[in-house]
Amino acid sequence: MISLFLVATYRADNDGRLEQAIAGHYPDNHYGIGRGQWLVTAHGTATGVAETLDILSESSPVSGSYVLCVSEYVGRGKPDMGEWMDSKAPRSIRDSYASKGQFISGETKHNFLRHAKRLIINLLVMLGLALASFIYLFFFPGRHSH
Repeated sequence: MISLFLVATYRADNDGRLEQAIAGHYPDNHYGIGRGQWLVTAHGTATGVAETLDILSESSPVSGSYVLCVSEYVGRGKPDMGEWMDSKAPRSIRDSYASKGQFISGETKHNFLRHAKRLIINLLVMLGLALASFIYLFFFPGRHSH
């Protein structure tokens, strides 16, 4: 199963080495957020990604780094980040409640519009049922009593 991870380091001297390791192991599945922070999609767990990037060993050249598994995202970001999330993040995250509409672009925008259309249709159906009930009760008052 593909998961979304945040790989980060608090040590600026690790940035270049960690970026090389990420690009080497996940060439088409990473996005740089800012200094010392990357989004990565990969199969497996946070521990597996950390082991692949050699973050866990005591003699690691990128000590002071960590990997977090992301289950949903909320916020506003650069449009290209939203496009990357739409194309790379697992569907379960893209479709989660907290993630809807947060990066308005690509598939997320399509999902938002699809759900808005469903909401409008449901509201119109409920309005129609309410109107039909009102007409029935107003024009046929004796038929609904027992």
